[in-house]
Amino acid sequence: MNCYIFDVDGTLIDSSGVYLPALKQVLEERGCTHTPEMLKKAFGMTGRQGLAYFGIPEEQQDEVMHRWESLAYSNLLQVKIYDGILDTLRTLRESGNCLGVVTSRTCAQFDGGVKPLGLGEYFDTIVCSDEVAHPKPAPDAVFECLRRLGASPEQALYIGDSAFDMQCAQSAGVKSALALWGCHEPEKLTADVRLSHPSEILGL
Repeated sequence: MNCYIFDVDGTLIDSSGVYLPALKQVLEERGCTHTPEMLKKAFGMTGRQGLAYFGIPEEQQDEVMHRWESLAYSNLLQVKIYDGILDTLRTLRESGNCLGVVTSRTCAQFDGGVKPLGLGEYFDTIVCSDEVAHPKPAPDAVFECLRRLGASPEQALYIGDSAFDMQCAQSAGVKSALALWGCHEPEKLTADVRLSHPSEILGL
């Protein structure tokens, strides 16, 4: 195994405390029904998938997305990289492994909400949801990541925190690792490996 592919939100960064309250506020402004469970479920989706899940018509999604992102980005300093992530990424790179990202964020959302945290430099490639025909849970983004890295599914491990991540890995034929540090309902998910701390990746 020499190819490690990471999800972003809930895996590399602790962003739910910023993005979920912003989503909740947007939904309340629109009078949309929501529960804490629904908000958590939407967290692993692309922005558009999440808005559709809450019944926002497609023609209104650009406007609502802009409002949601504006609220979230105003609190970007509250988003934290999980403890142990940076040390793990450095060690993986120093050991000659290839590192990639497969995220439900669009390229613009990655640039606006993740790059400022300084994570981009650790990865050989980053595949965002608007770079493939079908985002997670479809396997397209993982296939594209493997293509860019010149790796086979057998060489790869996908680390994520959501059902969409685990489904995506399974569909792509790669091993899945559940990031328990960011997972909301781990008892409901199936994975090849369950990780309690990022450093455990180094022992695989």
